[in-house]
Amino acid sequence: MSRLLEGKRAYVTGGSSGIGAGIVETFAAEGARVAIGASRHAEQAQTMARRLPGGSHIVVQADLCDKQQTERAADEVIAGLGGLDIFVHSAGIDVTQTAPTHETPDETWDRMMNLHLNAAFRLSKRLIPALLKGNKPAIVFIGSVCGLVAWEGDVAYNVAKAGLQHLARCIASDYAKVGLRANVIAPGVIDTPLTRAYAGGMPGGEAEGMKVLAAMHPIGRYAKPHEIADAAAFLASDKASFITGVVLPIDGGLVNV
Repeated sequence: MSRLLEGKRAYVTGGSSGIGAGIVETFAAEGARVAIGASRHAEQAQTMARRLPGGSHIVVQADLCDKQQTERAADEVIAGLGGLDIFVHSAGIDVTQTAPTHETPDETWDRMMNLHLNAAFRLSKRLIPALLKGNKPAIVFIGSVCGLVAWEGDVAYNVAKAGLQHLARCIASDYAKVGLRANVIAPGVIDTPLTRAYAGGMPGGEAEGMKVLAAMHPIGRYAKPHEIADAAAFLASDKASFITGVVLPIDGGLVNV
């Protein structure tokens, strides 16, 4: 039986850890050749690339908050893979100390917008011409339930993720007739270093914070990265060929139950 992403070429930002790493591993296992996007953890990404099945995976290092580095990364991906079929924007950060809107530093707002939303736009703009030449191309953005409901004390992250969701809808609308699909996954709490850093800023520290975050979900737990990665692989695959412009919560019932 053929694998889900056999022969596809994929670029995954934030691919060296957390959800991004889970997506990279799943995509490679499903037959894709992957460009692993990394910022500070390029050595970690290189180690991952060497151990992934299939070989010929590459690492593209860039600070996606920087416009020039973002555009250079897109060009390196296209050249390194010889084209592109799938783009996944998974790179992300969050605050370690929450604050109400009027106490949120401008620097926090700017960084959240630059990494989550501006980078997604700039990369999409640079990559779409290559994607349109690809094999049944698809874009998948990793959003958050915070883009669907406001998470107290985290205004910049909330708004950036909400914008990311609408960016995907706009791309879906612009390119539906020419075969490029764009969708968003909106995870609940996932067990990643980013989440644990957030939990560490909660009362009682990381361990107690993770318990509180788990209890928020009707299903009674938080998820593992592979549970997001499996959905990303499906949305990027030809099996999701009639799905575009969708925001898919994967949140243990947090939003809808």
